Amino acid sequence: MHSQGKGKLLATVAASAASVTAMGVATADATEAQPSDQTVIDSRIKMSFEGSYFWNNVHNDDKLSSDKLGNGNGDYSGSVALTKQISPDMDWRLAGAFHLGKDRSVLIAEAPETNPPGVFAATYGDGYSFQTFDFDVGKHVKVQQADIRFFGGLRLVHSDETLAEITETFTPTDPADKGIVFRESATAEYWGIGPRLGAEGYYPVGENWGLTGAVSGSVMWGRRTERVVESVRATTGESASETLFSQGSSETVSNLDALLGLSWTPITNATFTAGYKIEAWHNLLVNADHENQVFHGPFLRLEVKM
Repeated sequence: MHSQGKGKLLATVAASAASVTAMGVATADATEAQPSDQTVIDSRIKMSFEGSYFWNNVHNDDKLSSDKLGNGNGDYSGSVALTKQISPDMDWRLAGAFHLGKDRSVLIAEAPETNPPGVFAATYGDGYSFQTFDFDVGKHVKVQQADIRFFGGLRLVHSDETLAEITETFTPTDPADKGIVFRESATAEYWGIGPRLGAEGYYPVGENWGLTGAVSGSVMWGRRTERVVESVRATTGESASETLFSQGSSETVSNLDALLGLSWTPITNATFTAGYKIEAWHNLLVNADHENQVFHGPFLRLEVKM
């Protein structure tokens, strides 16, 4: 009798164990069968760093006397962008870009001086730079394999030009004598803000490769200020300046830009993109041969999630 009771107890334990095991397997199978949660928001921030080399049509038609300085090609541009996801298919982006135009200058006079002994030199030049600051909200739409982001927001633009600058320098032979730098500059500065709309897309063409494209446009309203300033500075430290002329005007600046590139993702959280981009600006620069200034050239971009 004791032996039979023991046998029944072992059979009961074995059945319970089998039941628990079966329940565990069923639970695991059910878990694996569940689809991934598409509503999960990626909390990481995507940072983008981009550099470009541009050619332009700012000084290529010899319409201005200053074009004796050359066409001024060889601009550099760079940008940084931060993107944050706010819902499964929406995000916001904050971006800043700078554009450095090639400064042009030429020596127009040079002669020795005798009282005190030294060298007098005069140069003439001009230059420009501009920056943009963008904020937008994007909506992602899937079209077959492509991921298209439609976005809208604001663009702030700032341009700073040296329209003409004459610099006269006296460099004494004896360092104990006083040297003088006299400069007369005509400048223009513009600040504007307005709406910006666009779209960008990514289409995979392989396991780690894809095509990237983007197009956008903006219109900005703002104010341009033109000034003529004289300044003098001595090597001994004294300096003085005076504004001879200043005027402001309300002006509209517009912009269209587009790019196409090939993207490579060697690791999960980093993407390299190389391609070609073009920027067309209307009425951005005063000292230009065209009202429509066009900049175009290759770019290289790195995007990382952190």
